[in-house]
Amino acid sequence: MMDGPPSPPEGIRAPLEGIRVLDLTQALSGPMATRLLADLGAEVIKIEIPGTGDSSRRMGTNYPEGESLYFMTFNRNKQSITLDLRNAKGRELFYRLVEVSDVVMDNFRPGVTKRLGVDHETLQGHNPSIICGSISGFGQDGPYSQRPAFDSVAQALSGGMSVTGDPDGPPAVMGFAVVDIGGGYGAAVGLLSALWARERTGRGLYLDLSLLDVNVSFQGHLSEVYLGAGNIPWRGGSTQSANLPNGAFLSKDGRYLQVHCATQKFYEVLAEKLVANVAGMEALVEDERFVTMPARRQHWPELREVLQRGFAAKTADEWMELMGEEVPIAPIHDVGEALRDPQVLHRNMVVEADHPVVGRHEMPGNPIKLGQEERFEAAPTLGQHTRTVLSELLGCSDGEIASLESDGVI
Repeated sequence: MMDGPPSPPEGIRAPLEGIRVLDLTQALSGPMATRLLADLGAEVIKIEIPGTGDSSRRMGTNYPEGESLYFMTFNRNKQSITLDLRNAKGRELFYRLVEVSDVVMDNFRPGVTKRLGVDHETLQGHNPSIICGSISGFGQDGPYSQRPAFDSVAQALSGGMSVTGDPDGPPAVMGFAVVDIGGGYGAAVGLLSALWARERTGRGLYLDLSLLDVNVSFQGHLSEVYLGAGNIPWRGGSTQSANLPNGAFLSKDGRYLQVHCATQKFYEVLAEKLVANVAGMEALVEDERFVTMPARRQHWPELREVLQRGFAAKTADEWMELMGEEVPIAPIHDVGEALRDPQVLHRNMVVEADHPVVGRHEMPGNPIKLGQEERFEAAPTLGQHTRTVLSELLGCSDGEIASLESDGVI
């Protein structure tokens, strides 16, 4: 493994040190949001159902020593306590935690926090400055608010699936949970904004984040194709037709290279490299069908054929050696290749932690680099920190904790 980024200067504190988050989330989008906050130094206390915990403890395909790696990936750097919020004693303990916390995060279906008595309005009665955030499929209001939703449902409804996949094939979901992960990032941004607003006003805001909203915003420049011109974007496979050439090309050794020449200058460098290294490529710089972006859009099938013939003349590594520093080009990695790429490793994007049951294991790192020393502690076992939190944070005695256990509250 290569050396990582430079060590942070001494004295740099974790950016969110001193912020306490009560995490009621499960599965993926919510735990992703709170993991981001935990990675940045917040104290995240995960509140789980006694006996069962987060549903993602039973999700995924890998269970070393019976522990879900899916759960472990999204819940590092957190503490876990068990607490039954349907029990009056459990709610009272939760309210006491709210009094000494900054943020409460959930991803329940709209209306659940109200029924449990842990909605923002109720919690403000215990801590007027508390910030609450909710992630849901469609938001807290509107005609779809009570519908169940997961990542691919939001991809479908947002238009995201309609532009993903081969032109002649069916719509496809992204190969990873883009909406859930994006929702986690969006929620983290919202909560950080609320924390900053509280510094100025003393008031705790409520974040209502919809996964559908997130994926609609992910359309980016595609939205203007319809909103500006009334046209419907369609599936392009590995190609985005706004900027050509771009797409996947097969090299001599059977590996694909993705090229994306979004500017005229990049196209000219690409063409020069192909002309200099492969016989018969002169059309790339001489043929009027290829020399300007509008012409390339009009004659993309013919240009693609010429480019494919050129890339087939050398291996992927040879093309990367010839072009990698000057042309936007990259080999199409599988997940294993991506996680062992020297740049990924250099940026500390594969990290390790010691789990109390599983032992040492790897997981993706934290992409938000603020100069702080990075800390990665393994995800907690169910209820691992219940006694510690109740005794040290709330001052509960051993006898009180034992009574709460016997009553099934924790």
